[in-house]
Amino acid sequence: MLSVTIIGGINMAYQVAWLLENRIMLISYEGMLTKVDLHTYLAETMDMRDRANMLHGEGGPLVHTITDASHMTGTDLNLKEAIKSLDAVRKQRVGWTIYIAAGKMDLFFASLGHQFAGVRFRCVGSVAEGIDFLKQVDDTLAEFAYEGDTAR
Repeated sequence: MLSVTIIGGINMAYQVAWLLENRIMLISYEGMLTKVDLHTYLAETMDMRDRANMLHGEGGPLVHTITDASHMTGTDLNLKEAIKSLDAVRKQRVGWTIYIAAGKMDLFFASLGHQFAGVRFRCVGSVAEGIDFLKQVDDTLAEFAYEGDTAR
């Protein structure tokens, strides 16, 4: 079941949706990513992940995240602020973070930030490619069928 939350101001909107309920989360950026947007969506996604982890129980399957930043036009974050924000993720039980970058600099900073946060990170070219990777590294997802991008 796909649930979608659309949040953002005039210059930025993001969507948060379950591609696979309580297992694979999709975050999509559109426009400029601000500090406020980052803090808001991180709090929301951490809450979603915490609830999913409680449902799965200790030792249950991991919750993976796919972030599609391919439509992000820029950010007002510096690396230090981004790392500080992502540090809270270090305390959560998380699966893989799959990232679709807006460009080479975005990929560079996203890769550094996720390394500092201590999470498993992989950059891919599309959501479908991310799903294929997750199916390779998490055999509990072998039967998951992905049929394209979520509606925007």
